[in-house]
Amino acid sequence: MKEKNGDLRPRASSSLPVPVNFNSFRKQNKKSLLILVLILFLLNFVTSKFLNLRLFPFLSYYSKKSSISNLLYTNPQLLSEHGLSRSEIEVTSPLIFPSVENAPLLRELTLKNLFKSKIDPKTQKSVFLYDDEEEINSENEIKESPSDYDTSNPLIKAKKNFKEQGRRILQKNLKNSPELVIVTGLDFENYELTYLTRVAQNRVDYAQKQNYGVYIRWLQEFIPIMQDTESDTRWIKLFLVRAAMHAFPDAKYFWYLDQDTLIMNQDIDLISYILTPDALDPIIIKEQPIIPQNGLIKTYKNSRAENVRLILTQTDTKIDSSSFIIVNDVYGKSLLEFWSDPLFRTYTNFPYFEESAITHILQWHPVLLSKTAIIPIKTINSVHSALEIKDQTDTLHYTDKDLVVNFRGCSDQKNCDEIQNEYWNILKNKN
Repeated sequence: MKEKNGDLRPRASSSLPVPVNFNSFRKQNKKSLLILVLILFLLNFVTSKFLNLRLFPFLSYYSKKSSISNLLYTNPQLLSEHGLSRSEIEVTSPLIFPSVENAPLLRELTLKNLFKSKIDPKTQKSVFLYDDEEEINSENEIKESPSDYDTSNPLIKAKKNFKEQGRRILQKNLKNSPELVIVTGLDFENYELTYLTRVAQNRVDYAQKQNYGVYIRWLQEFIPIMQDTESDTRWIKLFLVRAAMHAFPDAKYFWYLDQDTLIMNQDIDLISYILTPDALDPIIIKEQPIIPQNGLIKTYKNSRAENVRLILTQTDTKIDSSSFIIVNDVYGKSLLEFWSDPLFRTYTNFPYFEESAITHILQWHPVLLSKTAIIPIKTINSVHSALEIKDQTDTLHYTDKDLVVNFRGCSDQKNCDEIQNEYWNILKNKN
């Protein structure tokens, strides 16, 4: 009798024997599949943590608050942890800086009156908190409360300006968005008004001449971040640059300069001076020990300018972070994020804080080392000398026509005002 197609049924079991090597083949396949899955998990974790590239989003079941994704994608609940704000004020000027004349008033107010605070139950110490709950107007500016009706009170105005400074970002899609932004932090607790005013004016003068942007903040704005790990305030520069990247998302380069520096040669266009591949390639110091003079780990001999995302300088003994340049892309941001990781900030055996951290990173992470260039210190970070420099072969100290003078360490010697005044007079005579 002829069977119809609909009558066909699979047999209960196959009459064909299973090949001898089938079971072992199946076990090997399971093992290979398990290894492949583990590799995918690891690859997805590494790329999402350090490069913000989630190759397989379904494998990413969490996102760290400190991850770089918070720089690239606005998350209102986390912005305050980066020194930013949920309510931002868009400005059209690429020169973003605080009202420096408020420095004495802010010092008078003290941090206790500039931040909300609470007692840490573990340490019983007062902890400062970001306060992003003020009532704001249509311009995202803080409304004055009934107790603030006395508009003649300069302390109230100074506090309002302090709390609004971190909200300011460059207006999106602006035609005159700068290619390079100069970043500096000012310390109103330890520096006098004249000193701070000159630093800010120096950055603005240079930026206006070269069509760059300026991003200046009070260092004290970032104190709540530092408290979490009891970090030294020198780490603030990394969070300051990160905030600058948020405020100027279209800028290509960010040049960080400590407040103990002055730009002395304002005719030099930094981009054409060292940032084009043709200008940068010849000055990259190749096969240079990360720890001078005899460190085992060295910069690569085949370093290429187009691959560089971080530009640093060295003194005779160590990397110096008083002046550095970082590129605003996924590599630059991930490097900055890694550099400011709490693990480094809480490590007690870093004698030079953020400088020790970047030294460690470059020694142990070849990919990040390949994205970093060390250049001669006199290009962007010439060091002040109390003695007249007569040696024409000196490669460390400031001489006439250098771009920058760095008088780092002057706060320890209590002579910052004196040194700055010397170079400020030189600048005035040039103009």
